[in-house]
Amino acid sequence: MPQSLSVLHIEDDFADAMLLQHALCDAGGYDMELQVVRTLRDARFKLSRKTYDLIIADLRLPDSTQPSETVSLLERQAKGTPILVLSGSAGVDLQSTGDQVKFLDKNDFLNKDIDEKSHELLFWVKSTAQGPSENVVLDDSSGTYEI
Repeated sequence: MPQSLSVLHIEDDFADAMLLQHALCDAGGYDMELQVVRTLRDARFKLSRKTYDLIIADLRLPDSTQPSETVSLLERQAKGTPILVLSGSAGVDLQSTGDQVKFLDKNDFLNKDIDEKSHELLFWVKSTAQGPSENVVLDDSSGTYEI
């Protein structure tokens, strides 16, 4: 049995957190331990006590005033852990972020057509957790995805 992927999800919107969890489970992400926190403060607490394989974060959190501030704080706290920003918000200079950060627009994945996008979302989660690599390609019945 493969080792479970340990994921910290930072999301203050309960509905979005549940949508992500359901999308990953529907896509076959059963080998995943997903812990959800609502604030950067709670995330710092969790990160100080446990190592995760991946951090998934929204940009707009109650204790973060700017999206770029959210990313920079997470990069410092993550200590090399890959970060997947899954947010409908913009406002981050992508050139100033490190290699450990990948951005996806949650509106592409968490909407009423979620069944069609669940496998792609699971792919992004697992490939981001594996860290930066060149030309990772998944070709399946739902499409071809290339990083």
